[in-house]
Amino acid sequence: MPDDGGGRKAQLRERLDGARTTFLQAVAALSEEDLARPVGHESDWTARDLIGHVAYAEGSMLPMIEGPLAGQPHRVPPDFDLDRWNASRVRRAKEQSVQDLLARLEESRRETLALLDGMEESDLARPTSHPVAPETTVEGVFRIIARHERDHARELQALRDGASA
Repeated sequence: MPDDGGGRKAQLRERLDGARTTFLQAVAALSEEDLARPVGHESDWTARDLIGHVAYAEGSMLPMIEGPLAGQPHRVPPDFDLDRWNASRVRRAKEQSVQDLLARLEESRRETLALLDGMEESDLARPTSHPVAPETTVEGVFRIIARHERDHARELQALRDGASA
C-alpha cells in the first residue's frame, strides 16, 4: 500500500520539525552573555557548549539508523561511555562559531530527513540500539533525536527566562 503521507513517517517528521523549530527559537533568543552562562545540565556546560553538544548529537545517531536499514544490526559497545563521548564532542565544538554549529545542525537534519524519506514505514520497526535505549527501533532513534533537541531547548529557554533548568 502506498504511503499517503499520514503515517508514522509523517508523524516523525512533524516531531523532528517541531523540535528543531523550538531549539532554533531558543538559540535565537540568547544574547552573547547568555551563551557564556552555565545551563542547568548535569555538567559545567555553558549555553554555547550545549548548542555544540546538540550540533554533534544528531549526526552521531545516524549510524544507528543507517546500519539496520542496510541489514547490519547496530549495537552500542558494552564499554561505551556516553558522558565521555559527549564531552569530546563539546570540546570539538568549542573551536567553532555558533553559526558553524547551526550549519552542522542543518546538514545533519537534511541527512536525517533523507533517511526517513527513503525508507518504508515497515523499516521503522527494525531493531537497533542507542546508549539511552539499548533495545530500541529505528523509529525509536528518530524519536530520541526529537526529544533530545526539545529537552535541550527547554534548558536554553529556562536559562534565558532566568529560571533554573
